[in-house]
Amino acid sequence: MSEKFEPNTTDLKMTCKNCKSELSETSNFCDECGAKVVKKRITAIGLLSDIVQNVFGWDTKYFFTIRTLITEPGLLFKEYLEGTRKKYVNPFTFLVIGMTVAILTFNFFDEQFIEANKGAQKAQMEWMAEKLGGPYASGEFQAEQLESSEKQTRFMLKYFNILVVLLLPIYSFLAFIIYRRPYNYGEHIVINSFIQGLSFISISILFLISLVTHPLLYGLNSLLLLVFYTYAYGKLYRLSLGQSILKVLLFIAILSAFTVATVIVAYLIAKFG
Repeated sequence: MSEKFEPNTTDLKMTCKNCKSELSETSNFCDECGAKVVKKRITAIGLLSDIVQNVFGWDTKYFFTIRTLITEPGLLFKEYLEGTRKKYVNPFTFLVIGMTVAILTFNFFDEQFIEANKGAQKAQMEWMAEKLGGPYASGEFQAEQLESSEKQTRFMLKYFNILVVLLLPIYSFLAFIIYRRPYNYGEHIVINSFIQGLSFISISILFLISLVTHPLLYGLNSLLLLVFYTYAYGKLYRLSLGQSILKVLLFIAILSAFTVATVIVAYLIAKFG
């Protein structure tokens, strides 16, 4: 009488579909590559659930990165730079997402964006005219400045992505000069990518709010960015409030000097080149 064949279940081992590493039957994630172990078939309801969770879920990697960057920026920077990276979005991906949101927002509402910048510039000139007088009180001078501001804004809209790529290493180098050890220049690029990525999201939100409230609200974006720089780097280096403010003021001074020098060089090249 022939024996009934029964498969040897000990030979039927689960393996990761991505890296082919051996898995235990209770594994939810691969120990080697971290991929999720998929045990169920794809369904329409499952696809919809995944889309909602991955795009809108607060516990997704992107929103987790935003939340940690806002609440504990020093922790995020330290963990990422020391190698804990899987739970955070790559800093350059984070920067590109923020930049894309800003580009789409500002170009969709391009004329409103230009008017918001002009409104902020006009309010600033009126304040300077009241406090300082002189040329700032001249209507002709104010008109020239507003025209120049509009040209600059249109230029920025057209070359926004290029400007981001060019300015990131400059901001990072200034931060490296001011804050220095223990982080090197490359690590400051990572830190500034996170900060700039968040700033583009916050500026876009602030701009959209200003469309239904008051254009001058958008003028707070530069102040908010400086406040966050002070807060984020202060947490990373464990600085007191006074120390953080002094560092940021030095940052502004060096950046202003660099900007003035660049304008002078560009003018000289245009005139005598």
